[in-house]
Order: sequence, then structure tokens, then C-alpha cells
Amino acid sequence: MISKKLPSVVYLWIGQGISSFATSIYTLALAWYVIELTSSPLQMGTLLFIAMIPRIILSFISGAIGDRVSKKKFIITIDLLRFTIAAIWSISLFSRPVSLTEIYIFTFIFSAMSSFYHPIYNSMIPDLLDKSNLKLTQAASINEMVFKISMITSPAISGLLVGFISFEQFILLNASGFLLAALFTSLIKHKGKAKLYDSNKSIIFDLKKGINYFVNNKIIFWSVILITFANIAVVSYNVNLANLIQHEMESTPSLYGLVLTLFSIGSFLGFLFLSIFKVENYRGYIYICSLLLAGISFVTVGVFLNPFSLMLTFFCIGLFFAVVSTISTTILFEVPSEDYRARIFGIASVSSLLSPLGYLLWGFVGESVSSSFAISSSGIIIIFVAIIGFFTSLSKFK
Repeated sequence: MISKKLPSVVYLWIGQGISSFATSIYTLALAWYVIELTSSPLQMGTLLFIAMIPRIILSFISGAIGDRVSKKKFIITIDLLRFTIAAIWSISLFSRPVSLTEIYIFTFIFSAMSSFYHPIYNSMIPDLLDKSNLKLTQAASINEMVFKISMITSPAISGLLVGFISFEQFILLNASGFLLAALFTSLIKHKGKAKLYDSNKSIIFDLKKGINYFVNNKIIFWSVILITFANIAVVSYNVNLANLIQHEMESTPSLYGLVLTLFSIGSFLGFLFLSIFKVENYRGYIYICSLLLAGISFVTVGVFLNPFSLMLTFFCIGLFFAVVSTISTTILFEVPSEDYRARIFGIASVSSLLSPLGYLLWGFVGESVSSSFAISSSGIIIIFVAIIGFFTSLSKFK
């Protein structure tokens, strides 16, 4: 049977699923708007670079804070702040046009709040589960699947809505998602204090202990390191996909939405499989092989450049990365002790440390050569990272 605590997890997942749905619609509309406004993958890369800066600076700190405070109260506060800021920004745009500069500013602000939010949200999930009844691999799959359910339809919906509603209305939709997430989170039962918290120790002391714990645990260390370098390549599609479809293929927002919908469907099926079937052996090898197949799929983007092949390729990419993401999250759920979990999630969030360089690199490649070449080239890096993985302790993770 499912634990009596499971309803709390359900409330948490429903709220964040709704918020993810609204944010996904807004983010896709934002990407299309920036490309339409600037016709520059480099500008899109700059925007994503700005969004990553707070994660580099704040993720470490957020993890240390998360092991000290009430996680439930903290994430509710963040959601209410995001709602307030987004609503005010949206209302202000009903009487004036939006500028690229303020898009950069608000992207930075929302990213900063997300940097505090996500490590603490993720570290709270194992506390709400009965580990003897629900395997952490299944919980990690369900957690990812909940977000993918909300994202399967959001790209197509965003693609359709771009031509019918204004940018400020997309922002208001995003704000509504934050408010609903806060309301659902308020329904969960969670005390939220770290059991081994020592009030006489500083946050810096706790942070140093978390870093030492991370470095000395080789399964966690290599999982995060490999993802860090893979992220340099993965972000190529975030920067170049809209430009590839809009300019190289001369297609419509609908195709952009469909491609990302197929990506989400592939992800959903991967998460669904891992949530139903208990994978308890060779998880490290499955992780690495899935990363390898994802890299091969990226390479094919520039080889078969037509709508059907693009949709099929991104379906496969979504499927393979769902497996990688689930096992990576399982490691962070399962391996760290409870009193270090939020700090480890904070450190793992800095796996995106090199992503800003990737945004600028692939934006430059996409603008200098072509977006299809940029995405295909990124696949070679992913393949190389996967090969390295076979020679690390991650391959021994069962």
C-alpha cells in the first residue's frame, strides 16, 4: 500500500505540475518573442546566460538554508513572491510595450527565486514518502512525470496562443500558476526542520561540510560532474531550435510547439516506464547508455532536416533524457543522508555551472554557421561524456 503521507506528495506534485504548465507556456512564448524581436540566436543565448547566473551564485546557499528552515513555509513564500512580481509586471505592460532590457531583468529575478526554490523542493520529497513502500526510483520517476504531463500539451498550446494573446497575458498566466502552486503546497503536512541542525554553526560551516560530503561520495560526485559537462552540449537546442524552425526550415510556431510536445511525450513515456517497473540493478549503466543514445539522436538533427524527422528525433531525445534524469534524481534522493540532502541538491543545481558558457557558445555557432550544425555538433560532446562515464564509479551504481 501507499503510505498515508502520500496525499501530501500528491498536493505538492499537483501544485507544481500546474505551475510548471503555466511556466512552460510562458517560457516557450518568451523564446519565440525574443527570436521574432531580434532574429538572433546569440540574443537568445544571452537571455539564457542571464537566467543561469543566479543558479551559479545562489544554489550553494539555498541548499545550506534548506537544511535549516521549514521547507514548506519557504517554498510557499517563494511562490507568493513570484506571483506578486509577475502580476505587477504583467499589469504594467498593458499600457506600454515590453523592452528586451526588462525581459533580461525579470528573467534574472525569476531565475534567482527559482535557484532558492528547486533544491529545497526536491529535498522535501523523500521526507513525504514511506521508503519501504515506494521505491525512490519510482518516486523520482513520478516526480519528473508529473511535470512532463503538464508539459506535453503546453508547447502546442503556446505555439497556438502566440498569434492570439499578448506577451503580458502570458506573464499573467505564469503568475496564476505560482499562486495555485502556493495554495496546493499549503495543504501538505510537513514539519520541515532538519533533524540534525546545529544552531551554533554558521551557514558557511554547513556549506563546507556539504561540499566535503559531495566530493567524498564518488557516486554523487561523478553523477553531477558528467551531467555538468553534458549540459554544455544539451543547451544547444534551447538556443537554436526556435531559429532552426523559424529561419532554416522557414516553418511556423506550430511546428516548434509540436517538436517540443513530442519531446515531452517521449519524456513522459520514459518516466512512466520507470514509475511502473522497479529498476533496481545496473542503474548506472542504464544512465550512461541512455546518455549515449541521446547524444546520437542529437547528431541526427542536422542529417535529417525535415518536420517528421525532427519530431521523431526529439521524441527519442526526450525518452533517453527521461531515463538519465530519473536515475540522476534517484541518486540524489537515495545516496545522501537526510541531514545533507538539501545541500547536495543545491550543489547538484550547480551542475548548470557551465551551461551559461554553452548558451553563448551554441548561440555563436548557430549564428556563425547554422543552428542545425550547432545542435548536431553538441551531440558529439554528449557521446564523449557518456563514454567517459563507463570508466567512472557511476557505472557501478545499482
